[in-house]
Amino acid sequence: MPQIYPYRLAEFLHEQVGDGLRSVIYHDREGYEVVYVRDDVDDFADDDIDNIVADLWADSYEQGIREDLRGHGPLNCSVWVFEEAIEMHFVADERNGVAVALDTETFLAQSSFIRRCLGVAGLE
Repeated sequence: MPQIYPYRLAEFLHEQVGDGLRSVIYHDREGYEVVYVRDDVDDFADDDIDNIVADLWADSYEQGIREDLRGHGPLNCSVWVFEEAIEMHFVADERNGVAVALDTETFLAQSSFIRRCLGVAGLE
């Protein structure tokens, strides 16, 4: 299993996107740790976070299935695009990874290719 550095990732992201960073959650087989959460999005109850982490565990578990099904090699990251946030789940192995949430606009500002694709598809 690769070594995971969630605090280093949180620091890097905060340097890159500033207040566009919403949260960073590290999870492993034993549980999870909220590494960073922006003050204005710190309104999740513990049960909400427990449910989010359960979903992350399921995503991690399905990593091998997705790799086998698609045949593109190792899956490094899942991305979910919501209206207010974009979440990235960096998967190390089954039930180990780091989930990051950024404001949607912040993420799109960092990736003009995705912004252009959304525009061409008529989704922006």
